[in-house]
Amino acid sequence: MTTTRINSIEIPADEQGTLASLLKLTDPALAGLERALSEAMPTLDRQALISHLRKEPDLAEVSDLDNIVSSLVSLAGTGYSWQVDTDVIVQAVVEEIKSDRVVELSDSDEEILRGRLARLSKSKCLELIAKGNILLRANDRTFRSAKVITDLRPICSGDDLKVAAGVIVHQLAIRASHNGKTDTIYFALDTEDLVSAGDVIARAIKKEKALREFADSSNTPILTPAAEK
Repeated sequence: MTTTRINSIEIPADEQGTLASLLKLTDPALAGLERALSEAMPTLDRQALISHLRKEPDLAEVSDLDNIVSSLVSLAGTGYSWQVDTDVIVQAVVEEIKSDRVVELSDSDEEILRGRLARLSKSKCLELIAKGNILLRANDRTFRSAKVITDLRPICSGDDLKVAAGVIVHQLAIRASHNGKTDTIYFALDTEDLVSAGDVIARAIKKEKALREFADSSNTPILTPAAEK
């Protein structure tokens, strides 16, 4: 990581408000959040993480915990993407909030906010979640859903065009996101293609199982996103 100074950083107004709300946390709540994050298992399932953090008694009254954690993960992800130290990001964030005046910060507020962000940004759990989110999406296209349409296409013969035979065709439709947009790509498959694709997927599932067993044996947590509903 570099300690190069960042001249500016753009932060949406609502996220500025969320980060500034750290000023309202009581000292026990702040300590409780640090403690809960240190004990949490990294996961890309945000609701699972929030549920774990909510078990910390001192966080019971923190109504915007979900938004706070999301903003902290975003902050950690920015540092990772830009390859700069977290303290540099924190300094840039506080300066941006103060200069934008979306939230009014006194000099003492600025110092407190900087200190609280610096404390929470040292969370290993948030760092791993931020990196996991970025690495998971470091692709040209991200899979969203798939379906196969199967139909019988008739083969006609003779002047009267009677159905003499037919072929079965499968059309695989894969929906994926690319550059912020979602599109669908179609592939025509015959029976042999369908079996081949099934074999490839089955092999990938076996490889994932082997990798998970290896990770378990070395106590390496696997970060898995929440299942889409």
